[in-house]
Amino acid sequence: MKPVYILGIHEGHNCSACLMVDGTVVAAANEERFTGVKNEVGFPKSAIDYCLNFAGITAADLNQVAVSTINQNLVWSKIRREAIFKVDDYVFEQHHYFKPLLLEKKDPTATLWRYLKTVEARKGVQPTHYDFSKLSQKNLLDLNYYKQVRINAIINHLGVDPAKISYINHHRCHQYYAYFGSPFRQPTLILTADGVGDFGINATVSVARDNHITTLAQSTNCQVARIYRYITLLLGMKPLDHEYKVMGLAPYANSKETNRAYQVFSDILRVDGLHFRWQHKPQDLYFHFVDQLQGCRFDGIAAAVQQMTESLMLTWVTNALDQTRLHTLVFAGGVAMNIKVNMLLSQLPQVTKFFVAPSPADESNAIGACYFAFVRYCRRRQLRHTIAPMTHAYLGPQATPLEVRRAIAKARLTSGYRVRAKITHRYIARKLAAGKIIGICRGRMEFGARALGNRSILADPSHPDIVSKLNHSIKFRDFWMPFTPSVLYEKASDYMVNPKHLYLPYMTVGLNTTPKGRRCLAAAIHPADLTARPQMVKREVSPDYYDLIKEFNRLTGIGAVLNTSFNLHGLPIVNTPEDALFTFKNSGLDMLYFGDLCVERL
Repeated sequence: MKPVYILGIHEGHNCSACLMVDGTVVAAANEERFTGVKNEVGFPKSAIDYCLNFAGITAADLNQVAVSTINQNLVWSKIRREAIFKVDDYVFEQHHYFKPLLLEKKDPTATLWRYLKTVEARKGVQPTHYDFSKLSQKNLLDLNYYKQVRINAIINHLGVDPAKISYINHHRCHQYYAYFGSPFRQPTLILTADGVGDFGINATVSVARDNHITTLAQSTNCQVARIYRYITLLLGMKPLDHEYKVMGLAPYANSKETNRAYQVFSDILRVDGLHFRWQHKPQDLYFHFVDQLQGCRFDGIAAAVQQMTESLMLTWVTNALDQTRLHTLVFAGGVAMNIKVNMLLSQLPQVTKFFVAPSPADESNAIGACYFAFVRYCRRRQLRHTIAPMTHAYLGPQATPLEVRRAIAKARLTSGYRVRAKITHRYIARKLAAGKIIGICRGRMEFGARALGNRSILADPSHPDIVSKLNHSIKFRDFWMPFTPSVLYEKASDYMVNPKHLYLPYMTVGLNTTPKGRRCLAAAIHPADLTARPQMVKREVSPDYYDLIKEFNRLTGIGAVLNTSFNLHGLPIVNTPEDALFTFKNSGLDMLYFGDLCVERL
């Protein structure tokens, strides 16, 4: 029997592609890793090409092309908003688009058209893979027009039969990714929450039984993610990108400042059973909070929006658990990127099993679309099928030894560097124990937002002073942001409080730390609340990375390393050896480890 090939596509911010073969995800990548532009948006041409090339197939072999999100206004893709906007551009957008639209009640079409032309005058007309030659003010809000533009982009690039192309509901993709990407196949409660999906839906409650997913409730009023987004902007950070910085800032606030700001958030939304309701609906969220939060401290604001998010999510999830009487829980959507919310959900007494798949925001909808399309394809044809969970996130490109050597030669390293061959795990572990900070670029690149040992920067987690070096000479990131540990699975309970023995391989759930964890992982936990966002490493999943940490454990007695993503601040995680060498040369990294080879700074 011929294999069933499903190509999944996500075209929104942080666009991505995925290839599934007979129910197993074999390749997936974010487009940003190929273009070098963080949070790339639009048609993921290079990611699609990678997926097909990896499997050694052509578009003619595809059984289905599954695209996340049915209705998508491509204006934001035309201006490449999330890819090129800076903070001041988002503030400009509030004043020149949302304020006229929501507060001044201007005509929606004329307002958007004027804004589009203003942005293109400010930022330039952006190159895209879509044909916007027929875009006009008349069809600006016509979703059928954009659907045809999207179909044409796929046909022009792949040459597939249009009958093979299907568009999958946004939250359906989140649901299918959350459940089928998990290791669970028993009856499971599925929750999704984000900024917005198809038809204004931004939260769903579903149940999976016998691999069938039934939606129990959906809401268009779960404005948690939107509020968080606008608070990110209000605090001078980039929305749809820096929300994690707000979450990282929140624990530094004292209760006085938190309570002062929380009064502004406490009566906006409420939970009603499985739904969200407005309690007091502002005309516009951004300007409402700008006005109401005047005089509040920045850290108090961050803590208050985090507290609001936690409170609403806990109430909603508790209601869903009580109504369904299920104890296995999975979660996806942009809100599921909040590891502190996930930590609290995992602690609920009703929950016995909990899982958040890697990078559960919109980028993973390419994978969710594959799961949905594969299940539908097989059921319609009455094909026996197996649906494999996500057992790892190492789904991207891998350089050959020859490509590594060529990249090193092309880099023309000066006398300030030394290239060494036949490198062992013990050698790297000894360097880490000696205080060296090492970039690692080997094996297949990780899919999604987290580096999991193949495109990572590693350091000794026990020395707090290493944080300053990482922040000031390598990552160039905000001083309050914590780093994270990769820990041997069997050692995790030494360092983290995990009474339910959750397996957490993707840095998607926070945990409290033990006294030993606070001592041994001092540089890899949050300095204010002493929590960790662990990657638990099993040898059967990542043997090279496991063996490296195991060697470090033999040398130091610590079964973990500090792990942060291998990139300069504001750039995507590295993909190729060339990317890795560029980052190495433009940072204060001590070493660059390619597997058999390493480059050392003298």
